[in-house]
Amino acid sequence: MGSRHDAKEILMLRPDSSVPSRLLKAVVAKSFIEIVLVCAVATLAAFSTFSPRLRGALDVADRTRVAGWALAPEAPDVALEVQLFIDEKLAASKLADEERIDLVSSGVTSNPNHGFNFDLTQINLAPGRHTAQVYALRHAAGANKILLPIAKQPRALEVGH
Repeated sequence: MGSRHDAKEILMLRPDSSVPSRLLKAVVAKSFIEIVLVCAVATLAAFSTFSPRLRGALDVADRTRVAGWALAPEAPDVALEVQLFIDEKLAASKLADEERIDLVSSGVTSNPNHGFNFDLTQINLAPGRHTAQVYALRHAAGANKILLPIAKQPRALEVGH
């Protein structure tokens, strides 16, 4: 009978031995939930700071001007500041607030004032091949600002002699 009593004690101890296993599973589950939460917060912060919804285009880049449009769909009444870079150097800055009726008629926005036109005749460019890129200036956390390119690639332009 002594062995039967010992077996009964062992069986009764088994539920207690699963406590560390349940605790380990709870810690792993808690860690997983925390990682998912941190990833969700980081993703939301990135989307609010680096808005992939910036829309725009470089329509013209030639020896006399660089023109196009830029807008943030979440703020269609706000004119964005755009900066022109020639050969990767800041050349000019202005608001993209010129009227572009084509943006309204094509359904891009309800506010037509998102165009820009940089006059290159005011910038003394040396003869030869140059690249032009326009960036939208966006506010980020605090006093920080970020530049987002309007076009995927800079546009090449040729200035004659």
